[in-house]
Amino acid sequence: MEKHQMFQNNLVSIVMRTVGERPREIRRALESVLANNQRPLEIIIVYQGSDDERWTGVQLLSGEFPDLQVHAIRNAGLGDRRAESLNIGWDTAKGRYVGFLDDDDTLEPSHVELLQKAIEGSGRAWAYAQVVLRREDEALQVVSETRPFRRLAFSLKALWEENFLPIHSFLIDRNRLHVSLRYRPFCEDLDRSEDWDFLLRLAFYHEPAVVEDFTATYYVSTGSRNTNLSLTSGSADEERKRHNLQAWERCKLLVEQRKGMLIAPFWWAQDYFSFQTRSPEEDVPTQAPHRMFRQRVVRKLIRILERWL
Repeated sequence: MEKHQMFQNNLVSIVMRTVGERPREIRRALESVLANNQRPLEIIIVYQGSDDERWTGVQLLSGEFPDLQVHAIRNAGLGDRRAESLNIGWDTAKGRYVGFLDDDDTLEPSHVELLQKAIEGSGRAWAYAQVVLRREDEALQVVSETRPFRRLAFSLKALWEENFLPIHSFLIDRNRLHVSLRYRPFCEDLDRSEDWDFLLRLAFYHEPAVVEDFTATYYVSTGSRNTNLSLTSGSADEERKRHNLQAWERCKLLVEQRKGMLIAPFWWAQDYFSFQTRSPEEDVPTQAPHRMFRQRVVRKLIRILERWL
């Protein structure tokens, strides 16, 4: 029997990865899961690290949230194993529906319910909702709020250019997934952009349902506790900054290779996704008529194919 047939049909599993450094944020995240209207619901916490005290703290969380099914798992791997932790959580999850939540972010009470209804109502393999970006200080007080991720209509072309979907914005129905995405779907060679790489493949095979409500919050700290250097303006250790930039460049190359693999079988995709914005000197009227016509045909074709790939 295939593994995807053994999921609990009504169960929703939320996978959270952590290194155990942010106990206040982890509890805030868990409280937001507990507040969700949807039941049954379980959360899989994957701790990656060698600190036994932190691991003990993660294990004790299940006792703090007795009304929530909390399962703690340890990833003893060395180095940055964020993608592996996602795969461990994915394999451990018993639910047919799977979502994700970083340990410093939160969900609104309607998040899971709205996404699950969108999937069931549309018959699609996944759905995403809108996410608020909040910047907060060391005391977890919000200092600003914006909505840069808002997308009320999905475009594979837009996702190809940048990732506008935070990892906790979407929910997946594993019974509907393309076979290539059913088992350990996150690329463990990546320690950056692992969610984008996954989303590119997910969206290439499955058009999502879109929920217009804002049902989740993405937090960015203005203090030193934030580990995402690309989203902060504070100074950081030069060695850490250098390592971070090298990691981003390496992972960017791997993601570009992934894109090439996805579009390789489709002649129209190679032309469409490699299309570059023309400079002012290359005004549209100077283009050959047949090239302009071909570009229009390709754009129309991609809109059609986005609906059923």
